[in-house]
Amino acid sequence: MKKLLLIAIFFATVTTSAQTFVKHYDHVIKTDRVNGSVSPWQQTDITVIFSGNEKGDIIIYTNTGLVNHADRYTKIGHILNGKAKDGATYRYIQTRNEKQEKIIMQLFDGNGVFRVHSAGFTFEYQEPIN
Repeated sequence: MKKLLLIAIFFATVTTSAQTFVKHYDHVIKTDRVNGSVSPWQQTDITVIFSGNEKGDIIIYTNTGLVNHADRYTKIGHILNGKAKDGATYRYIQTRNEKQEKIIMQLFDGNGVFRVHSAGFTFEYQEPIN
C-alpha cells in the first residue's frame, strides 16, 4: 500500500511541472570532510525528482526495503552551471532541507553522478550501470 501511495504521489508531482525529470541511483559513497574519511561504495535505492514542483524543489525518495521515506529540499538559489577539474559539466543549486540546513545539490551531466553536500559531509550517488 505504501508503494502504491508513493507511486501516486510521484506521478502527481511529475505531471505538475514541465521541467520535472527523475533519476534513480543505486550506489553511494560518503565523504566525511571534517575527519577526512571516505566510506566504500554501498548499495542504495533512491529516486530523485528534480524540480518536483512549481518552485523547483528537489525530492529524494529513499527505499530501504521496509520503509519508504521522502525528503524535500527547497530551492533557495538559481541553478548554476559549472565545470569540474576533469572537465565534467554539472548543474549546481543551493537548497534548504526540512530542518532549514543549507544543502548544495550538484548534478553532473553525462556521467550518472549526483552529489549532496551538507555541513561536513558529501554523499555521491551513482546511477545504475547498464
